[in-house]
Amino acid sequence: MNNKYNELVIVTNNLNFVSDFVFAFDIDAIEEKDNTLIIRSDSSLDDLIYALDELKMRLEDINLNISISYQLSEKENKDWIDEYRKNINPILIDNIYIHTTWQEPKAGYVNLKIDPALAFGSGHHESTSSCVEFLQKYYKGCKTGLDVGCGSGILSLVMANYGISVDSCDTDELAIMSTKNNFELNNLKINDIWQGSCDKANKKYDIVVANIIADIILIIKNDLLKSLSDNGFLILSGILNVYEERIKSQFNSLKLIDEKKKGDWLTLVYKVRNE
Repeated sequence: MNNKYNELVIVTNNLNFVSDFVFAFDIDAIEEKDNTLIIRSDSSLDDLIYALDELKMRLEDINLNISISYQLSEKENKDWIDEYRKNINPILIDNIYIHTTWQEPKAGYVNLKIDPALAFGSGHHESTSSCVEFLQKYYKGCKTGLDVGCGSGILSLVMANYGISVDSCDTDELAIMSTKNNFELNNLKINDIWQGSCDKANKKYDIVVANIIADIILIIKNDLLKSLSDNGFLILSGILNVYEERIKSQFNSLKLIDEKKKGDWLTLVYKVRNE
């Protein structure tokens, strides 16, 4: 263990948005407190600081009201990984209980184990929890599923737990590794997984979930539509509320059957029209 570590404290009025952004970096530990992210690492955080500055400029350019300020300091080292673990709480989403390997399972519920990875969440984000809720609601009758932008693999794990043959994909190699590891951790089987997006899918699916940002959803729209079976469900999430009408207008060839807003985030459920 090094004698010193770097601590970056980020204050923002939209914690979920900024935490999603930070999770894309190779960070040792992230702690959330109110409107603050505390990032600790033995390595340099210069790349993250540069990216935050670029993000702030982009947000100002599009007049999106998300404030970001930060302070970097060097501190005496201690066992902050253990401190970080103490701040990770399990989460119950309807009938699914998501917990770490160092926490006890909950009797009477579906237990899924995920140890927080360096770059991916574990179900606490509003968009992820909404997807978990909707997967529990609409999985019946679905035999095949596709998780686009799988991250930690939590949504893939939910589908696999219900007996769905799951394919997963992500453009990030770390996500592929994380998903594979979490499937092994839960003794579940993934049908196929690849680095890339849904354009590489070679079949159609009964349920497709894409918990990614709105801009990417719009870019891969046609590939998402092509991946749906004749009676398929499409769950779209990771969408800031300000993008609601834009997303809805682009997916109006499908039937919108459900939606949920949590905080600043929107999740939509579509079904293929058969009339």
